[in-house]
Amino acid sequence: MRENPVRAGAAWAIKRSRLVRLDPEGLESLAEELLSLPDPVWVSRYHFLGDEELTLRYLLVLDALNFCFWPPAGFPEHPGKDRWAVTGPEGERLTGYYALSFSLRRVAEDFPAFFSPENLANITLEKVREVLGEIPLISWRVAAIREVGALLLRFCSAAAFFAAARNSAPKLVELLTAHLPMFRDAALYHGRLVPFHKRAQILVADLWGTFGGRGPGAIHDLCWLTAFSDYKLPQILWARGALRLHPALAEEIKRGEMIPRGSAKEVEIRAATIVAVEELVGLLAKKGRELLPFQGDWLLWHLSQRDLHLPHHRTLTWAY
Repeated sequence: MRENPVRAGAAWAIKRSRLVRLDPEGLESLAEELLSLPDPVWVSRYHFLGDEELTLRYLLVLDALNFCFWPPAGFPEHPGKDRWAVTGPEGERLTGYYALSFSLRRVAEDFPAFFSPENLANITLEKVREVLGEIPLISWRVAAIREVGALLLRFCSAAAFFAAARNSAPKLVELLTAHLPMFRDAALYHGRLVPFHKRAQILVADLWGTFGGRGPGAIHDLCWLTAFSDYKLPQILWARGALRLHPALAEEIKRGEMIPRGSAKEVEIRAATIVAVEELVGLLAKKGRELLPFQGDWLLWHLSQRDLHLPHHRTLTWAY
């Protein structure tokens, strides 16, 4: 199995990082905390599972739109009065990724024709607003859906596209980044292109989770995946002392200042996140608990949903 360029690039970048570093004591303490948490499971009640072709189309759209939910009301391209949220099962309030997955589930159940290649390829802003409400950064999301539609028209079906990956994580990531420009998540750092491929990699895990590791989800090389470097993982790693930020960078984040996409600050935050999760998985293994990096990601992401005393960094991007 060839090396994951995300893992290699993050390891290379963290050796050159000046603003973010790993803290061994913080990692050890966090590993102890994770040791007591139950294994991460797929939360099926927020996701769609039905006809195989429709489910595969749903997953493509879901992770094409799985980015940047944090912009508050009043922010450019988010004219709503409140943070974007939807009502979930049993009346619970959902935000972020689960709000998106459940919203699209309802569309798949009630209006499956929405996921037809022709409709996706020609989707309008008004139609997206009709099904998702005042979701932030809606123009980017329209572009992302159209890319998925164009891909489905090219391959004739979602099943044909996923079949081309032959149940391989690296092959599926390669196909996603080749055919969907907005999945090409990488940044130039000290003259080297450092890939992160957050949404391409998370689609592999979502595919596996949705189908329970069977059929299209029978991915045979899940160990190839790294953590999915986003906003929440570095937030929990910083809050738990596993990551140490340069004081100036820490203050910028606390003040809610924008961290430019592709900047050294952003690359170092994301690279450190990936390496930190690798280190945590190694520490857990020494303590007798075997997890793959993406499962470590899931544990940390769920842990990050609780109240944290530090904010996440703010970067406007369609990458994550």
